[in-house]
Amino acid sequence: MKASLRKWTGFLLILVGASGAAVAGDRPRSSTISAHWTYYNNMGWNAYYRGDLDVAMDRFSKAIETVRPHQAEYPRLLSRSCHDLTRMLCIKERYSDAEEMAKWVVQVREIDPRTRDDVMFDSLYLLSLIHRAQGNHEDAVPLLRKAVAIEEKNIGLKDPRLAITIKELADVEARAGELTAANANYRRAIGIHKRFAGTNMDLVEALGGRAEVLEKLGRQVEADLAKAEAEQVRNEAARNPRIATHLESPLAVNPVVRPAAH
Repeated sequence: MKASLRKWTGFLLILVGASGAAVAGDRPRSSTISAHWTYYNNMGWNAYYRGDLDVAMDRFSKAIETVRPHQAEYPRLLSRSCHDLTRMLCIKERYSDAEEMAKWVVQVREIDPRTRDDVMFDSLYLLSLIHRAQGNHEDAVPLLRKAVAIEEKNIGLKDPRLAITIKELADVEARAGELTAANANYRRAIGIHKRFAGTNMDLVEALGGRAEVLEKLGRQVEADLAKAEAEQVRNEAARNPRIATHLESPLAVNPVVRPAAH
């Protein structure tokens, strides 16, 4: 598997240069290729739901191999299976193996006018996760800002899922040294949770993150207030369920799809 991934990464570096031509490809002409892609990609998700990540990765790799010689006709199918394989690699914490493929998926989907917002969100979020896991917080900041903008447009300004993404953006801004922006986003996430989600551990973590940023900004009195509030709601929050993370529950709908999905 690792050898085939290294080979595939090299292929991606070539394909990135031709991504514009690939996206402009005509509608797929071969029902056989589409059927084979659908079989392997859906088998990959079936294996994932059974908890067999190795089989899932093998099936997604076979889906990629099915359409790779025909990428000009199948850019969205190719990017879909690449994204799905990258997702499995992230779950297995193989972030360095996933990085180049995830970058390619984002680049191709950003220039494709047919890319749905939920699909773009998932791609941006996954790449930001890879950067965060490797300590590249500066690279994660613009990706999460784009992800937040997509959520604002599609799920509204009152949804707790938006608060989670805003809090994650504040986290990477803080680690990247953008303390003023981080403080503003922590405050925004806190406000959404208080008004529309109530007491939960996501709120506690947002309060704690803001307290750390306020300390770095030299605003100790406000930091102490944020810490005290976080401690006050912690016991109650522990009894409430946490909202699923985006990696567990993506904005995109059902991952088992027909070839025309995106």
